[in-house]
Amino acid sequence: MRLTDLSPTGCFVDTGMTFPEGTRILLYAMLGDSEVAIPGRVVNTPAGTGFGFAIDVDQLEDSARERLEAYIKERSS
Repeated sequence: MRLTDLSPTGCFVDTGMTFPEGTRILLYAMLGDSEVAIPGRVVNTPAGTGFGFAIDVDQLEDSARERLEAYIKERSS
């Protein structure tokens, strides 16, 4: 499983697993040296591809949002 297009509001999960739209999920991602819990819901599953799904990140704790934003900023420098 791989996260792509990561932002504080969502990401794409590149995986062979599929979930119906609206499914609530909790992902754990390693951002540098720390693990961050990323809660969200499936908002898009490309029909028939079997290559992953997009999630809308919601209910992200403030500390997790700060770590996520710092990681994204660091990676884009």
